[in-house]
Amino acid sequence: MKITVEFEECLKDSPRFRATVEEVEGDVGELESKLDKLVKLCIGMIDAGKAYNTANKQFVNGVRELAASSTKDEVIEMSSLSYLFLTYVSPSALRDLRKFKESKKQFDKVSEEKEAALTKNAQAPRNKQHEVEEATNILTATRKCFRHIVLDYVLQINVLQSKRRSEILKSMLSFMYAHLTFFHQGYDLFSELQPLMKQLGGQLDQLVVDAAKEKRDMEQKHSTIQQKVTHTYTHRNMTHLFWKTCAIH
Repeated sequence: MKITVEFEECLKDSPRFRATVEEVEGDVGELESKLDKLVKLCIGMIDAGKAYNTANKQFVNGVRELAASSTKDEVIEMSSLSYLFLTYVSPSALRDLRKFKESKKQFDKVSEEKEAALTKNAQAPRNKQHEVEEATNILTATRKCFRHIVLDYVLQINVLQSKRRSEILKSMLSFMYAHLTFFHQGYDLFSELQPLMKQLGGQLDQLVVDAAKEKRDMEQKHSTIQQKVTHTYTHRNMTHLFWKTCAIH
């Protein structure tokens, strides 16, 4: 649920306003932490994509060397999609967060100055008119500055709270469309390769048939040669045994 801050409350600088601001700051801090984490994960995904792309190119080169041929199809780099995500997230949501943090610094500074002016005004000796007037003038100027800055700060809070969902959703939707384009291009590529794949499938079937026939022919030839070798070996042994027997007698 988004948290909005009323401009009237900020001018009063009421405890309710301070509590709401504290809640918003905690909420925005959590959002910034999650966005930073998401960006780091995306950078990690880019690095992994680069490693995958390098390995994929090496594999393709290995296939080319094995097949002694080349292909005109180029590999689409997945990491480019991650760059798209960073492109969409960084300029929008992170820009608003930076503006919020800058406004918060100014708000914290002027709040301290206002507290110091209030303390000085309260401690000014009433019997010294010039010190009282000086403290009063400083307090008046500080309050005027505080109102100006706190109005800007509340504006940044409400703008951020209003845009955060739409900006993040816009980034994620753009990222999803980029993935859709990537996979659609892959589908189109393989659709164009279907005739070639069917041709390769037919050649594979024929290769299987030819290999089976060659195997049967080689097994038959092996059996024939084995029988011939066995017959020759047996004939030689019988002849040798015959002459050895004759020599004994």
